[in-house]
Amino acid sequence: MSKQIMKLCLFFYCCLIACSALAESPRLSVVFEHNPPFQTIDANNKGHGPIIDFAELLIAVAKENADFKAEFNGKPWARIMERDAYHPNILILSMSKTPQREPHFTWLTQVYTGQQYIWKVKGRPDPEGRQLQVAVERNAHKMMSIKHHFGEDNIHKSLNSAQALHALLKGRVDRFVGTVFAVSGKLKSLGHDMNELQRLTKFDDTGFASQGLSLALTLDTDEYLEAALRKALKDPKVEQARVKLKQQFEASERQLMAGYYTNPQ
Repeated sequence: MSKQIMKLCLFFYCCLIACSALAESPRLSVVFEHNPPFQTIDANNKGHGPIIDFAELLIAVAKENADFKAEFNGKPWARIMERDAYHPNILILSMSKTPQREPHFTWLTQVYTGQQYIWKVKGRPDPEGRQLQVAVERNAHKMMSIKHHFGEDNIHKSLNSAQALHALLKGRVDRFVGTVFAVSGKLKSLGHDMNELQRLTKFDDTGFASQGLSLALTLDTDEYLEAALRKALKDPKVEQARVKLKQQFEASERQLMAGYYTNPQ
């Protein structure tokens, strides 16, 4: 065999190795919405917040024992649910786990639970002669229960939950549904505070109740990626961070709850 042929064979062999290595390095897309106080998206489309920090730690630890690429992408929630949710190798942050969603995703770990309440602007009289209007983000887990409670024709749909709360503040709607902690974070991001709102009754979402915010993978995600993430979740650093995250959320919510009382609707 001539040297030229040997060099050619070696070249093709190296190409095969390179291609094989490339094929063994799947790509994970981490998607998330603007959902303060859990995570936010800045003007440069970069994510911030406690759940982003936790997800970055989870990915870093997973990469210690697995070879894959990961990228973070902030998007409107409706786009995530209408597009990304149907593609493999997607990790969705801060998704509410409900009975309806449960079979359609692979659930990794829970990061928050909270009671939903109905809210109005303090001191603003309710309208006379028409039904109450409520704002909610498109494709929210609360959509079906909100339709049942307020009526489908009385819903104002927004791109995200912060915009929905902003609609309440501006008087475009009369009600908003959310947890104390989530409402507080969204108000702060909008330049407002809790004293501007009145917490009414607990929101009954029977049949559509959330089991809390979780990190979830889309179906048909590469088993290699799922195994790497599940292994990382067992790492003491990651588990400690997850427990601390939940405790901080719960402590903040208890502190906020202590300053408000529930009024009848």
